[in-house]
Amino acid sequence: MEREKFLEKLKKHGEANDIPNISKKNASFLRDMLAKNNVKQLLEIGSANWYSTINFAIELEKTWGNITSIEFSQLAYEEAQDNFEQAWVSEIITHYFGDAREILPLLDEKYDFIFIDGLKKESLNFLQIVWDKALPWAIIVIDDVIKFRYKMESLYEYVVAEKIDHEVIQIDDDDGIMIIKKPRD
Repeated sequence: MEREKFLEKLKKHGEANDIPNISKKNASFLRDMLAKNNVKQLLEIGSANWYSTINFAIELEKTWGNITSIEFSQLAYEEAQDNFEQAWVSEIITHYFGDAREILPLLDEKYDFIFIDGLKKESLNFLQIVWDKALPWAIIVIDDVIKFRYKMESLYEYVVAEKIDHEVIQIDDDDGIMIIKKPRD
């Protein structure tokens, strides 16, 4: 099955089963961002049915890149390998099952792109844990920051208090992302 058709099938399955995938518009925006920034090492926290991961993998193939993805749902994790194989991207993805707050400290890699889409109330914790895993020029994207801002007040307060340069971009009618570019030391 052609990959874009497979992604469409995966997206429809997600919509029919209330799986919280990123939107098609968001996927396109992020894929463009990956391509423009020549991303090679991507970390993803929260992947639902792996729609976002496969979108990212298609771009990272072009740069000989790799993805590390962490998912908390056992069912989603178990579906992952089959989805990766159907999309022909399994060789560039390392996926972990479990609580990202416990797995992240065990990872030694450094990343040039980090996508945070896990539990919204944990967004600040995720950001703090991944900060040292981000390369000096890394881009950190946090999803759902408009729709779920009420769950992320501590994140907003933190980036302001710490003077972390960030931008909120509305992608969909009701939601958007926060982009943080880690400064060079």
